[in-house]
Amino acid sequence: MAGVKYSQIPIEKLVELCSRSSYTLDGLWFSLVEEKFGLDTALEIDEAVWRKLCLVQARRIQKYFPIDEGSSIRNLIKVIELDPLFAIFKPEAVELTDNRAVLRFTDCPPQKARIRDGRGEFPCKSVGITFLTSYIEVVDPKIKLTCLTCPPDAHPAQFWCEWQFEI
Repeated sequence: MAGVKYSQIPIEKLVELCSRSSYTLDGLWFSLVEEKFGLDTALEIDEAVWRKLCLVQARRIQKYFPIDEGSSIRNLIKVIELDPLFAIFKPEAVELTDNRAVLRFTDCPPQKARIRDGRGEFPCKSVGITFLTSYIEVVDPKIKLTCLTCPPDAHPAQFWCEWQFEI
């Protein structure tokens, strides 16, 4: 593939590469912080980083892709769907109205890597709440977030976590 230019690569492949690279970086630094300072400290730092990053990402997505889906809930789901950070999680809106959405993340390579490495599922509910709350704060702070399931909760095999958004 010598001499290949970005314009020759399918956009889906570039998005997946960027998404995977972001989570590889996140996973590597998290693992090192966890080894040195323990899970609780690593989780505390992780939440702070994701809060700030997701505020930036939500604003950036809205800048690059003007979104007007007709309601705050629909706008929020579109921002999440367009964010390359979420691409590897394969978000799926299983319910979407002007007042309510249920969003599932049907894949989770970081969780799969932890399990593969014998570290078990990561209790990511607090991180999920942190990053989704950041997106809500940017799109419409009146949106209420409810976690329906997310590790450490039990979840069905077909998805890792499920979130409800309501106005």
